[in-house]
Amino acid sequence: MGADRPADCQQLKLFSPNLSPGRADVETGIRQMQSVERLTRSAKETFEVARQLGEELAGGEVLALVGDLGAGKTTFTRGLVCGTGCEEYMRVNSPTYVLEQVYQGRMPVRHYDAYRLDSPYELEDLGFQEALSTEAVLVIEWADRVESLLPADSLLLELSFASPDGTGEGPGNTRLLRFSSADGSWESRLAGLRRRADNE
Repeated sequence: MGADRPADCQQLKLFSPNLSPGRADVETGIRQMQSVERLTRSAKETFEVARQLGEELAGGEVLALVGDLGAGKTTFTRGLVCGTGCEEYMRVNSPTYVLEQVYQGRMPVRHYDAYRLDSPYELEDLGFQEALSTEAVLVIEWADRVESLLPADSLLLELSFASPDGTGEGPGNTRLLRFSSADGSWESRLAGLRRRADNE
């Protein structure tokens, strides 16, 4: 997936209100956003959703994580790394001060944190563009700060605080996880997330 990506690939647009979930635009033929929402009621549940997704990764995927401080981005990344088979997943933490961490499972997972970046170019200086052409899984926290660098086949995950019934924001450990992508390579995995949500 990552190795086949052209250098001038279309960029991911994180916030596109004109995109509708799960259909193609009739006039343009452009594939539009598919999305799945999951409600988790603890950090353990957020970890487990991520672990299950990590088990399905093949390498070369890009995951763009967006959410407020404390929303669960690092917890999700820890679960994802666990799902790739990395035995040291518990050492996953926010790489804010070092900007990048690398974990080895079935494939490398490169974990970036853009929170303190002044410019997307600082991520480029870490070799981000080169990493896009490898079989590493790339996970970017605060991805909205480097939107211009994200390829169109990224999976966007928006994490937000939620009330226990998921109807709005609330205190506590409940989180709303909204996964979305316009790329067909995520279709079966998003469907798997939807099935598991329906069965809970």
